[in-house]
Amino acid sequence: MVLQNLKVIRDQLKSNSWTVDAFLFTYKQQDFVVLVKLYPDTKSKQDPYAIVRLEFLKRPKMVESYSTYATLYKIHISDLKLFRAFFGIEYGENLGNILKQFTDHFATFIPDHISANNNPVLKEAVLTSLDRTDPNPGRYCIGIRRNGYKKDGSPAQRTPENNQKAALLIPELHGKIDDNSLSFRFSEDQILEKTMDEIYMQWLKR
Repeated sequence: MVLQNLKVIRDQLKSNSWTVDAFLFTYKQQDFVVLVKLYPDTKSKQDPYAIVRLEFLKRPKMVESYSTYATLYKIHISDLKLFRAFFGIEYGENLGNILKQFTDHFATFIPDHISANNNPVLKEAVLTSLDRTDPNPGRYCIGIRRNGYKKDGSPAQRTPENNQKAALLIPELHGKIDDNSLSFRFSEDQILEKTMDEIYMQWLKR
């Protein structure tokens, strides 16, 4: 299982109720940030053996990207021409060997633990990804709120995106709010940002 560490990252993300991690990857002297993403549910899987989604971001600008998914054994390539163009792989009759070499090389970069919070470049890539999927974008915490209730009457839970963003941006406050029926409110306007004490005291007064 050459891509076993992707499963390790996936399982750690699930354990933390997070949704995405990142690590650095270099191929043909080009640097990338690789985002490792959970599938939101099994119905969205293109392949029953897929374990994570992958997004390769070309550094330094990280504007160009290539998205796919991976199993324990291989990276799925749906369009060889697009894959070769993105990674600068010349056409050759031994393309099957090249893909195996690429996968084996890629596997050597995959960490055996969640690592995005230990590197500012990776952390920024993860936060940008979270802002694209979180209905409450922004980096400045302005409060906390109760999520309401599901149709069955049970409390609605904090989303993994919201949970992870709070853990990365406001770890002290995140550690204090262990009720998952509460979510953190964020804004893109720094003027509205509140301190941890302000948010915490404001919530206690409600």
